[in-house]
Amino acid sequence: MASLGTLFILLIIFFLLFPVIKLGWKIYTAQKTAKKAFSEFHKQQQQRAEEYESQQRRQQHRQRRKSMGEYVDFEEVNGSTQSSANPHQGSTKKSSRIKDEPLITDAEWEEIK
Repeated sequence: MASLGTLFILLIIFFLLFPVIKLGWKIYTAQKTAKKAFSEFHKQQQQRAEEYESQQRRQQHRQRRKSMGEYVDFEEVNGSTQSSANPHQGSTKKSSRIKDEPLITDAEWEEIK
């Protein structure tokens, strides 16, 4: 009888504890997998952020290089529409067809009553 009682207790323990242990193991592996996935995602985001920052630094460096240069102050010239420094004048037959156009001026403002 004692051995039958011991066997009965072992069966109850096996059928009660085994599912609990199995469930605990599944939860543990799911947590471990989730932590690993999130840490890999975080590493990828850091790498992308570093790449973006380095790209921004390179672009700013290029922009600074582009802005370095000589500043040319332009003046609006009133008067004659013909220019003595016309690069097309007299170079080929096609250039004789190019005509200087008159300067465009703004319309006079008039208040409507």
